Amino acid sequence: MHFRHFFMLMIFVGAALFAGDTVRPGLERMSWEYRISDPDEEALVMALKDPLLAEMDVKDALQDWFSGRILDTQNKQQAAREKWQEGLRKLDSLSKLPPFRYSAPPKAEFTVLEELKLRNFPDVKLEVVAWQVANLRQYGLLLAPRQKIPGHKYRLVLYGHGAAFGIPNSFCSWLAEHFVQKGYVVIAPALRGEPLFQMQIPINGKELVSDGEIENLAGEIDDCLAMLDAAWKLPFVKAGEFAMIGHSFGAGVGLLTVARAGSAAKIAVSYDAWLVNPQRYYWDRMRRGANNWLSWEDFCNQPVADQLRGLQQRSLLHNVDKLEARLLLFMGGAYDGSVFHQSHADLIKKLQESGKKFHYELVPNGDHNFVLRDGAPARHALKIQQKFFAEYYPPE
Repeated sequence: MHFRHFFMLMIFVGAALFAGDTVRPGLERMSWEYRISDPDEEALVMALKDPLLAEMDVKDALQDWFSGRILDTQNKQQAAREKWQEGLRKLDSLSKLPPFRYSAPPKAEFTVLEELKLRNFPDVKLEVVAWQVANLRQYGLLLAPRQKIPGHKYRLVLYGHGAAFGIPNSFCSWLAEHFVQKGYVVIAPALRGEPLFQMQIPINGKELVSDGEIENLAGEIDDCLAMLDAAWKLPFVKAGEFAMIGHSFGAGVGLLTVARAGSAAKIAVSYDAWLVNPQRYYWDRMRRGANNWLSWEDFCNQPVADQLRGLQQRSLLHNVDKLEARLLLFMGGAYDGSVFHQSHADLIKKLQESGKKFHYELVPNGDHNFVLRDGAPARHALKIQQKFFAEYYPPE
């Protein structure tokens, strides 16, 4: 299988293209291009890399790149080249973009919809819950010990699932075994625009889908912050603190939630997190790299200034200063060299510069989804994860 196609197939589980997504004019063919054919376009794209990743205000030069793309698709190659040359001249004396300002974390309360039976785990209570984020109704799961110690406050774990197709049904047993049976309470949001489960189960006769649209690490953070607030109001949950564990899309969401939550987040375990440095993913699509952001053409279909602010909003690097949790970052070693690994290298550098506490583990022979299967890579990581929880966030 061609290397590029391998990544496209693999990442489809992490960031899908959905019905209703648009494509910015000029980008229609880029998903199928393997390289930049025009030297003037290539010169502008390569020159944009460093200032874009450094969060400089490159909107004028970037607008010229988009304008050149439209001209190129209209077979106006000379006009396109002139526009790209013009953009190259606009990369002098750039200013830094101002920091992104987030709104206050939302508040919420749970409504329990139904209890589900979890095979082989009669001691674990699994409930479907709903809560409100602004005007959007969200759905998720609450897993807790069935027989609770009277008056005891259980420590909380937030789980962020991979892909954007709902919570993996089979992973509920993994959460029950490795967390609830050890003395934690787990919450798992489906996240906006997603079905509750990857393989849907009717709840009170209806298949549930969270309100809203998939926002690729924007509104999803509010979904998690609101779910945390609702969970902290439960009488058996220790309020004001949590741990996070997530995979791919959910790890990206979870890490940003950890940053936004500040001191409330105690530890975070991330498996192959997606989009930790969205500026790098964005630029990688510009240069015709592997398609690891399938809805990028839709994201680009907004004013350039809004794109740059949207990248900041979704960037963990932009929020490293807010991180107070200790991090355990896993990455599969079988596809080392991808934009996932490059973005993690960017993150590690920023964490080191900021004096943050973390451990990065490149898992031998692990592919992007190794955590979802019982194989040697998953068992290797699980031992490290268990030790990490036992040392820094043990059940009480």
